[in-house]
Amino acid sequence: MKLTLHVFPPSPRAFKVLVVAHHLGLDYELALCDLTKGDQKSAAYTVINPNQRMPSLEEGDFRLWESNAIIQYLATKKPESGLLPAEERGRADVARWQFWESTTWDPACAILVFERVIKAFFGRGAPDPTEVEKGLQRFHHAAKVLDAHLRGRTYICGNRLTLADFAIAADLTMTVPAQLPLESYGEIRRWAAILADLPAWQRTRGMQSARR
Repeated sequence: MKLTLHVFPPSPRAFKVLVVAHHLGLDYELALCDLTKGDQKSAAYTVINPNQRMPSLEEGDFRLWESNAIIQYLATKKPESGLLPAEERGRADVARWQFWESTTWDPACAILVFERVIKAFFGRGAPDPTEVEKGLQRFHHAAKVLDAHLRGRTYICGNRLTLADFAIAADLTMTVPAQLPLESYGEIRRWAAILADLPAWQRTRGMQSARR
């Protein structure tokens, strides 16, 4: 059954889905959902995702949205990969960090991405200093939690690579354009460098650059 990923590769949320698919070696069809052209608001796409957001997955008559749900589903296709642990506590730990990414980490990064990248791209004016300061405060609060947690660990969930790593690190693809302040967070930078060396990461980064 054909697996289709509706994505806009420059987006960290699309990156999350693509890098997991590449790491697992899954065969998929890429359907470009170009956010710069408003593809996510088209009638055809709204049938797939009524939220008019990206990414989404289709497989036969099965449709799935929310990036963390998508990568969990992808991981079930290759359980031997260990990206989604078999034991209950291991799965709960991965889920905990995926929820944290959705509620804390990604929203903090998203403020800085919007103010420093998206507004400039769409000609919406200069960054709002008040919003930037709010984003920085939220980023530093989250980064301190993550940096402290990574101390003594190779990956987020110990010494094995899991979905938690891909989910959280995807936002770091915007470090340079969004000026994410990582200078004080050596553990995050060490961990991010490990992921950046993965073949799947490099392949997906290439797709981001090609779509900019």
